[in-house]
Amino acid sequence: MARLYDAIEPEVVSMDMLQNAVESLRADGDNQVVPKEDKLDYSAVNSLRLDFRSILRMENLWLFSNLTKLQMDNNIIERIEGLDTLQKLTWLDLSFNNITNIEGLDTLTELTDLSLYNNRITNIENMDTLKKLNVFSIGNNQVDDENSIRYLRRFDNLRTVCLRGNPFASKPDYYTFTIAHLPQIHFLDYKLIDEAPREEALKKYEIQIQQLITTEDQDREKDKKSDDKKKQHQLHKEAFVENMDQNQLFTAMFKDDSEGQKLLLVPGADELVAQIEEKFVAIVHTMFEFGLKEKETRDKEIDDFWICVNEAKDENTRRAAVIVDEFKEYRTQLFAKEDLEQQGVSSAVAAEYDDALTNLRNKLMALEIALVDQLEETIQTFERNLGEMVSNFTESMRANFGLLRELQAFFNESIINLCVAAVERYMKGELDDEFPDETRDLFADKDTILNACQTSDEIHRSKLDQREDEMFSRISNWLTTMVDNIHEDEEYNRNRKRIIEISRLIDYLRADIEDM
Repeated sequence: MARLYDAIEPEVVSMDMLQNAVESLRADGDNQVVPKEDKLDYSAVNSLRLDFRSILRMENLWLFSNLTKLQMDNNIIERIEGLDTLQKLTWLDLSFNNITNIEGLDTLTELTDLSLYNNRITNIENMDTLKKLNVFSIGNNQVDDENSIRYLRRFDNLRTVCLRGNPFASKPDYYTFTIAHLPQIHFLDYKLIDEAPREEALKKYEIQIQQLITTEDQDREKDKKSDDKKKQHQLHKEAFVENMDQNQLFTAMFKDDSEGQKLLLVPGADELVAQIEEKFVAIVHTMFEFGLKEKETRDKEIDDFWICVNEAKDENTRRAAVIVDEFKEYRTQLFAKEDLEQQGVSSAVAAEYDDALTNLRNKLMALEIALVDQLEETIQTFERNLGEMVSNFTESMRANFGLLRELQAFFNESIINLCVAAVERYMKGELDDEFPDETRDLFADKDTILNACQTSDEIHRSKLDQREDEMFSRISNWLTTMVDNIHEDEEYNRNRKRIIEISRLIDYLRADIEDM
C-alpha cells in the first residue's frame, strides 16, 4: 500500500501540471472549456484527472470553482487538503494513496461518490456534512473498529459501501454485523444484499440496534436543540439584541467588578441587588422585544424592495424582448427582397439596415435609461425608509440605555448609603460577626468605601457604554453595507452589464450583414 519516496520523486499540484491536465482533457473533447487559441478558463472545467502523477500535496485546486469530478488516485498523497472551494464536487477519487485520516471534506456537501480505497485509514470519521453521500469505498485500509461501521448509519442516502480488505472485514461476523447496522445500504463490497440474510442479521443484533436507535434519537434531539439555539442566537444577533433576552447584561456588569462583589456583602445589599435586577431585566427585555419587532419591520421592507426591483427588471426585459423580436421580423422581411446568394445585400438595403440597427440600439438604451431612473428612485425611497427605521431603532434604544444608567445611578447611591451605614455600625463594633474577611479591609475608613463604590460604578457604566456603542455601530455598518451593495449591484454593475449586452447584440447583428 505504501509508496517509497526513494523510488518516486514527490510532486505538488503545480500550475503547469494543472494546465497540462486541462489541455489533455480539452484535446480529448472531455472538457470543452474554451477554443484552443483562447486562454484557459479553469472555472469552466467540470472534470479533472490528476492520477498517476506522484502527487504528494494537493494544491492550487481553488481555481476550479465549478469542478464536479476530481480523480487523484494512484499518487502518494498523505493528507486530504485544499478542497475547501470545490463546493460543487459530486465525485472524488483518492484511492491508492497514503492517506491516514479522513479530513478536509467539510465543504463538499454535494459529494455523492467518494473513494478512499487502498490507503492507510484506521477510522471512518469527519464526514458529517456529506449528507448526499451515495457510494463510499474504503476497502483495503486499516479499519478495525465497530464504531466506524456504526458511524455510517448517519448517511441516509448511502446505498453502496466497500469495506473489504480491512481488518474488520476479516472477522467472522463482519457481514451480518454490517448489513444489520447499515439498513440503508443495498450493496456491500459491490454485491447486492439479499433480504433473507438481512432479516437474520437484524434478529441477531436486535437488542444492540434498539439500544443504538435510542441513543441516536437522544443525540438527534440534543443536536436539534443545539441547532435551534444557534439559529435563535443568530436571529437575535441580526436584530442587534443578542444576549439581551434574560439577565446576561446585568450579570456582565458585575463579572469583572471585584470591588463591587465585596460591596455586595454588606447588610441589605442582597435585597437591593434583587430589586435593581428585576427593574433592570424588565427594561432590557423591553429592548429585546422591540429589537425583534423592528427586525421584522426591516425584513418586510427589504422583501418589498426586492419584489419591486425584480418586477421592474422583469418588465424591462419583457419590453426589450418585444423590441428585439420586432426587429428580427423586420430583418427577415428586409432580406427576403434581396438575392443574397447571387448579389449579396445592396448598398441601399445595407444603409436602411444600419439605420434600423441604430434605431434598435436607441430603443434598447432608452429602455435601460428608464429602468436606471426607476431603480434609482426605488433605491432612494428604500434607503430613506430603511434609514428612518434605523434612526427610530437607535433613538428608542438610546432612551432605554438612559433608563439603565439612571437605574445604575440609583443603585450606586443606594449601595453607598448602605456602606456608609455599615461603616458607622462597624466602627461601633456592631458588625464584627457579620463581616466576611474580604470585605473587612474596605471598611478601614469612609474614603476607602467611597473609592470602591466609584470604581464599581465606573465599571458598570463602562459595560453599558460598550453594549450601546456596539449595538449602534453594528446597525449603522449594516445599513451602510447593504445600501452600498445595492448601489453597486443594482445600479453600477447591472447597468454596465446591460450596456455591454446591448452593444454586443448590435455588433453581432451588424457583423451578420457584413458577412452577407
